[in-house]
Amino acid sequence: MFIVPITRLEGVSSLEEMKKLDKTPQKQVKNSFQNILTDAVKEADQAVKDTREMDVKLAAGQIDNLHTALIQAEQSAAAIEFTTQLTSKAVSAYTQIMGMQI
Repeated sequence: MFIVPITRLEGVSSLEEMKKLDKTPQKQVKNSFQNILTDAVKEADQAVKDTREMDVKLAAGQIDNLHTALIQAEQSAAAIEFTTQLTSKAVSAYTQIMGMQI
């Protein structure tokens, strides 16, 4: 799982630069929040599927090492926790922005 580091945002120095930035197409943004959230949900879903498969193999006796199943379960739990925290923070930020008075 890749966690995107937080980087310093550069300020816009003039109104003309803001207008130029506003005209750029939004589809060119690779690391948009939507992409990050979508990737996090997909990774969590895949981790849950892998854990289910590992549990079935463990119950069937196809896995000799218990630690591999436990490692997979912990990876799944971490992915779910990350996705839950990410969505919780996004909803919290949204409610704070909507609560601001103009």
